[in-house]
Amino acid sequence: MPHFRQRTTRAVLLSGLMLAGTTPAVAQTAADYKALRSKVDELQRQLDTVQRALTAKEPRGTPPVMAAASPPATDAPRQQGLSDPLHRPAGAPSVLAQGGPSALPAGYGFRIGETNFHISGFIKGDLIFSRYGNGDTATNPLGRELSLPQSIPVGGRRSGILADASAKQSRIAFQTATPIGEKWLTTLIEADFQVAPAVSGGERALNPYTFGLRRAVAGYGGFAIGQDWSNFQYVAALPETADFVGVTDGTVLVRQMLLRYSHPVGNGWTISASIENPETVSAMAGAPALADNDDDSVPDLTGQLLWSAKGASLSLTGLFRSMRVDPANGRPAVTAQGYGVSLAGIAPLPTGKGDDIRFMMTGGRGLGRYVGANVAADAIYDTVNDRLVPVPLLAGFAGVRHFWIGTLRSTWMGSFQRIWNPATASPLSTRQVWDTAVNLFVSPLPRLDLGVELRVSHRELVNGASGMLERLHFTVKQGF
Repeated sequence: MPHFRQRTTRAVLLSGLMLAGTTPAVAQTAADYKALRSKVDELQRQLDTVQRALTAKEPRGTPPVMAAASPPATDAPRQQGLSDPLHRPAGAPSVLAQGGPSALPAGYGFRIGETNFHISGFIKGDLIFSRYGNGDTATNPLGRELSLPQSIPVGGRRSGILADASAKQSRIAFQTATPIGEKWLTTLIEADFQVAPAVSGGERALNPYTFGLRRAVAGYGGFAIGQDWSNFQYVAALPETADFVGVTDGTVLVRQMLLRYSHPVGNGWTISASIENPETVSAMAGAPALADNDDDSVPDLTGQLLWSAKGASLSLTGLFRSMRVDPANGRPAVTAQGYGVSLAGIAPLPTGKGDDIRFMMTGGRGLGRYVGANVAADAIYDTVNDRLVPVPLLAGFAGVRHFWIGTLRSTWMGSFQRIWNPATASPLSTRQVWDTAVNLFVSPLPRLDLGVELRVSHRELVNGASGMLERLHFTVKQGF
């Protein structure tokens, strides 16, 4: 028990005993005062014994603001600004530093029994104006609301200005932290409405959208199990954008079931490894369509080496996977190995305003579904030679954030992906994509972000056909 609390307790006990069991005349005698002081000291020793017993049963450190399952990175794309919906600064660790008395951090939430609860999220509204340079899109495609390079039409005529508005990206996260032994058992369930409309014609009257799972993770002692961001992805490096991701073309972007272990090794370094859900996405020779096969039998393996200190961070991740396709024509299954390496980080700029540079560079073979929301196939199934050919790619992005004055800030970002399709790939397969955007954000109230973003995106096919997207995006987001 801290010295201040000891002195306060002792004074209260002494005063109480004097008022309850003595008269002013008697209390003034030296003998009675000595006896009274002895009683207070005995009560203090008993209280100290109880306090030590309780402290021995409490876990070390404070409950994590985020589930311990999460890697030391901020949560989701585009939430790296001032009003992060999970109330953590950009690049902050998911688990608070261990040590010190066990107590709830300010604003964490509430406690029922031994479990601490925390509810957070945000309401987000978007108004988007899009114009395609080489064609039009189908009704209600995701590409009208998100920066998805594979959805850009090619080979057509210029479209008119298309307007879309919704609040479907609104999100809620429910977290718990329960002391088990000397550590915290944590859970996180997070969901939003960023899925297809629940009914046909959903925008005619009621605009219903389906509530969909984003993450569901449990963590204890460095272990995590559940659906979370892939360990191959460094989410904290994503820049602040109005778009759902903003740099989709060049970033690793996967949420899936995994089992991960993370361990700090000192001096700002953390290592982690995971086994994750496998899924081979292939294309038939000569066909542009991608297909999920669900034939895999070996989990994907990832590892990460992360360094962070004073607002800077650097992440090196690796991926190895065994891809498998079971042909429907009775032939035996074909397999191929895929691998990838990704370097990402955050570098503060010496302006004293909070400016920084964020970047990522990823390359490898057979990692199409991990990069750019699956622009490229993992592999092409060569039906003539009965083999699976991994597809090589290189992708990356960079973003620079600058604070103009107060909370008024801007981010410029650019991203790309280059795909080397094998000769058996369809001429209609995507060969390369790039994207650039600039935005302006302000936070006039706590956790309230108002933003506008201008974006230009480009897509090119193997046969040389190309398409362009121009977009103006207005957004308002109130976190809680």
